Amino acid sequence: MDGSTEIVAHTEAAPTDPMLAMIERVLLNPDLPMERLDKMLDLRERQMAKESEQEFNRAFAAAMAEMPIVQRTSKNHHLKRDYASLDDLIRAARPTLSKHGLSLNWEVQVGEMIKVTAIVRHASGHFISTSDEAARDKSGSMNVLQGGGSTQTYLKRYTGFAILGMASGDEQDDDGRGAQPIPKITADAFTALASEIADTGSDEKAVMAFLKVDDLHEIDEVQYGRVMAMLAKKRAQAEAA
Repeated sequence: MDGSTEIVAHTEAAPTDPMLAMIERVLLNPDLPMERLDKMLDLRERQMAKESEQEFNRAFAAAMAEMPIVQRTSKNHHLKRDYASLDDLIRAARPTLSKHGLSLNWEVQVGEMIKVTAIVRHASGHFISTSDEAARDKSGSMNVLQGGGSTQTYLKRYTGFAILGMASGDEQDDDGRGAQPIPKITADAFTALASEIADTGSDEKAVMAFLKVDDLHEIDEVQYGRVMAMLAKKRAQAEAA
């Protein structure tokens, strides 16, 4: 005996995913048909997608709870009011989104019309998106490239505020581009909203009261962004309980 004490480190093994363990057993058993493995892999894929969606909902609700007010640094000289530009939105939103594993980006498709899709994506892979399109801006003395860039900036700003359910300061009018009305939601968006209301156990009349409307078919994209953010927060709170 030399009086020394031996210290043995014990490392706890990470808990085994029951589904992965089952798939491993199937792979090691040559008597089981491959059709069963295919079904199990499909079930695992759906399980992972659901988990990813839950992670997104929790992160999105937390981010929106911490989201700062977007500063309105641009001036609409026609309407004599301040509004938040695309740069204002990015400066305000991206740090908070990033803190919770979220990102805000856009995809652009250019043809006869310019279509812009805003995408909020979580690190787990789940994402939500909203799209809008408009003709190339031909106002003033802009050339084709400048007109396309102007429209893209306008649509990025518009869809960015819509998907986050945030106010830009010009919900009734645009920033001097002709007082374009805010588009109503599409049929697909209404279907998604109805599904979210049902899945969260929400009352449709309460949702209409929240938006101050008589018909959910008639809400615009800004209102859609607001109510979807509210429902996502409700879902996340229920899942965390």
